Amino acid sequence: MKHEPLATPAAAPAPERGIEGPGQDPDHCGLEGTVYAPDAAALAGSRAHPLIAGTKVHLLTYGCQMNVYDSEMVAGLLGERGAGFVAEPEAADLLIVNTCSVRAHAEDRVYSRLGRIKFEKRRRPGFLVAVMGCMAQKEGERIAERFPYVDLIVGTRQLHRFPQLLERIREGAPTPLLAIDETPDVNFGETVARRETPFQAYLAVTRGCNKRCTFCVVPYTRGPEVSRPVEDVVAEARRLAADGVVELTLLGQTIDTYGYDLGANLWTLLRALHGVEGLKRIRFITSHPEECRDDLWRAMADLGGKVMPFIHMPAQSGSNAVLRRMARGYTRERYLDVVASARSLCPGIEIASDWIVGFSGESDADFERSLTLMETFRPQMSYIFKYSVREGTPAQRLPDDVPDEVKKERHRRMLELQERISLELNRERVGQVEEVLVEGPSKTDPARFTGRGRARRLVHFSGDAALAGKLVRVEVTGATGLSLLGERIE
Repeated sequence: MKHEPLATPAAAPAPERGIEGPGQDPDHCGLEGTVYAPDAAALAGSRAHPLIAGTKVHLLTYGCQMNVYDSEMVAGLLGERGAGFVAEPEAADLLIVNTCSVRAHAEDRVYSRLGRIKFEKRRRPGFLVAVMGCMAQKEGERIAERFPYVDLIVGTRQLHRFPQLLERIREGAPTPLLAIDETPDVNFGETVARRETPFQAYLAVTRGCNKRCTFCVVPYTRGPEVSRPVEDVVAEARRLAADGVVELTLLGQTIDTYGYDLGANLWTLLRALHGVEGLKRIRFITSHPEECRDDLWRAMADLGGKVMPFIHMPAQSGSNAVLRRMARGYTRERYLDVVASARSLCPGIEIASDWIVGFSGESDADFERSLTLMETFRPQMSYIFKYSVREGTPAQRLPDDVPDEVKKERHRRMLELQERISLELNRERVGQVEEVLVEGPSKTDPARFTGRGRARRLVHFSGDAALAGKLVRVEVTGATGLSLLGERIE
């Protein structure tokens, strides 16, 4: 099928929201609110391309923070060439769906969305649809066969070529156009062009993963791990800080193995970033219990003025038998040793975790061990998932033998335990003072404002719009399981 060329609009619209947010759906991530661009006209500049300039884009993102980063990169590349972003998909010339393969539900949501798009394609012949990310890498051929009206399918290691691929479509290349081959060189992209807010940014320091957890599809959709050189990370951090970023979050599938392929390490990188003028907060995700080292906790303590005392370190299960079947590479005892070292060497550190319930062979006793592990180390918060088999993973060969109703009940019980722990931990903060980076108005009460404390707790307080992006002191006066309530200290 040949693509029917789309007439280029006369002028690029002002960037608007154009990127959908998650609401309460754990599969549906992405950027909420106004999409920040320093200067839309300057972004286009001499790189504006006649086949892209004026294109109205709507970007829908599923998955993890790395997917958000990828969306930001692609949005920036398109913005440089004169594209604009619109708030509603019905107003777009180009709909981009950035996909996730970690959970079956996320893939099902994408397939459902693509099925509905068929009617829009029939109604508007010039309307373009692109699918990118992990599902594109893993399911590209299947997507092309099942949804032949999709114009462009771009895998995880071809995202930096997105504008050139779009130009080929506009020039009349046959569709669907697939770009899913892995390349030996990894392009990390730059985040300076477009992001959700002017004062926060993600920065990918590794891509890919060398772990082989039996339930996880990421090594097969993102390829082997490649680290970004320290000097490149620092240079981009300086550009971001000069552009107004005060909080930087470093991204890696297994952030603790950063630099192993370069003769570097994460704590060396943190020390290098600590000196970047303008940065006030540095965070990193996601940590793997087998890879955490005492040198990291010491560096976090030494650099506590900027490096925030928070880690996201998934436990996944509290049962050694289940952890072996998951090929996680550590035991329950090792996990607790890592937690103890972190809390000893970096006082005040808070820990978030992930859990999978209903994995192959998980018995009632195995599940109870997960509950007791959670109760023992008391994470600040947790993401809890019901196991679903991912095609192409080693666990696909294992029986999915825990009934769905049992998975749901275990999910409910673990969620209730985490909610109780979170409420108790938050209540302990009442009367304390939190340093909060103000993000903006509360979604539930526009009269109040929202920000994050140093340990990433959500804090609601009275304020005004001029505080966005600034650090303020808030005295905690109340708590819920999800957030702290307080009053700003002038």
